[in-house]
Amino acid sequence: MQPIGQIFSEIYDNVLIQFQNNSQRSDTFPDLSANDEHYIDILYSLKKPTLTSFAEKAEISKPASTRIIRGFLERGFLTKHPSPVDKRIQYLELSPELKEHCQKNYQLFDHVFSECLSVLSENEQKELHRLMHKINEKI
Repeated sequence: MQPIGQIFSEIYDNVLIQFQNNSQRSDTFPDLSANDEHYIDILYSLKKPTLTSFAEKAEISKPASTRIIRGFLERGFLTKHPSPVDKRIQYLELSPELKEHCQKNYQLFDHVFSECLSVLSENEQKELHRLMHKINEKI
């Protein structure tokens, strides 16, 4: 019997390949590297990101996060806005175009993943959802 970690890795890789090769994938920012996409996804997932919250979520040092954020600011991907409560805090906000790019890609990924799950019955899909949610809560 194949280890569950290996099965999960294969499923993830196959879904990711189908997503990356999908013609509906947003191509608004064709020059984004895989690292850029990763860090932008992190910023997109945070509610009101700051440099500190980004560094923590990305599990990188503050100097590394400063370099990444500076690059995104220079490329027009982000803007900084001071907190109305504490002017020392700067919130980071993705550009409207980049938010739309992320939203389209998230929707497409969900669609691709759902298509892969179509081999399961409705009850199996619900059970898988429950189990994945349970695992995700613990990690």
